[in-house]
Amino acid sequence: MCLSLNIAAHQHFRELVLLRRVRDRIDTEYARPLDVEALARVAGLPVALFVRRFRDAYGLSPHGYRQAVEAIRNREARAAGPKVA
Repeated sequence: MCLSLNIAAHQHFRELVLLRRVRDRIDTEYARPLDVEALARVAGLPVALFVRRFRDAYGLSPHGYRQAVEAIRNREARAAGPKVA
């Protein structure tokens, strides 16, 4: 493999790791307001590029992903129903 392709592949992999870290953070902090600027800093990308790369990786914008996670968690909570002691 050409050295420049190897470097590009390594950078892409590193970016995907950082995007996964951001996605995990959204998963755990879905109830908090979404701070796209802070998430972009975690990924080490400018905001517009971060949003584009996140959408490319996960099919949704960070905001759309957060809404989907929140909807899933709410659906799971309703399905679990009230807990009887």
